[in-house]
Amino acid sequence: MKTVSLSRALARTGVYGALFAALLFWGSSFVATKIVLQSFAPLDFIFLRFAGASLLFLPIYLRRRARDMELRTHLALLLLALFEPCLYFLFETYGLQYTTASSASIIIAAAPVVVACMARFFLKERLTRTAWGGVVLSIIGVFILAVFARPGADGLNAVLKPTPGGRGLLGNILIFLAVVSASGYMMVARKLSSRLSPLAITFYQIVYGGVFFLPFFLFRVRAIDWAAVRPDAFAALGFLILFSTVSAFLAYNHALSKIDASRTAVFLNGIPVVTVVVARVILKERVGIIHLLGGLLVVAGVVISNMGRGRGNGKKLSGMI
Repeated sequence: MKTVSLSRALARTGVYGALFAALLFWGSSFVATKIVLQSFAPLDFIFLRFAGASLLFLPIYLRRRARDMELRTHLALLLLALFEPCLYFLFETYGLQYTTASSASIIIAAAPVVVACMARFFLKERLTRTAWGGVVLSIIGVFILAVFARPGADGLNAVLKPTPGGRGLLGNILIFLAVVSASGYMMVARKLSSRLSPLAITFYQIVYGGVFFLPFFLFRVRAIDWAAVRPDAFAALGFLILFSTVSAFLAYNHALSKIDASRTAVFLNGIPVVTVVVARVILKERVGIIHLLGGLLVVAGVVISNMGRGRGNGKKLSGMI
């Protein structure tokens, strides 16, 4: 009996360790992306990120691939890649052209709520009141970070003030569509995890994402001045490929195969906390008491949400894919 309990405890530790790794890599990716975008245009960068990850992942997957998959499974994987990285990165990249970073952060913080609602409808997952309380607490923490802890932000005025040209509403809509895209990815990945390994899901997600952005890259490749690309941009791109793409998606897909999508989504609210810390170390950005308060609320929300376990289990269901 003790052996079984120990085994379950170790497995649970491994799942949350994978989520924490994804959290660290994705949180650090914002700083790395900021460095890369000093040398590459957004669409060029996105393609290079996923093309590099595909080449890195190909020998690993081919060595461990168990069997060929049915057409319907490939179609489900295409849908997964369509949600994220394709639509998510397009909506996020262009949304940030028309809205403030503060507005975008607050909208993205709604991801756990959107995931919880979609998981309740599609996967029949249930969150207890305690878990919902954790979600809300985590969102409050991200709200504090986004509104009051951003350099140059003027409180709520920074959120409500439209961007030049009056396109703030358009940008906010695009960012919300990015949230919906990310939530759709979690739903499909959760369903696929009942018949595919996290390795297979991650491989096809990355490869299909790279194929999607290939035409955009081919159209622009002659305009890239490779000689002007800074060494730190190449280093940051390598980090994004190896850690923020291959390792992070593999870790997160592993977690999605083990626990409810609604609980894994809450971990995404910890990303701003990691970003603040990494930005402080690498970019020398100031960290104040507001950062600490918001970070504490986010971490507390993640812990509380994962204490309040629901009774549903998406792996027992079938039908959407």
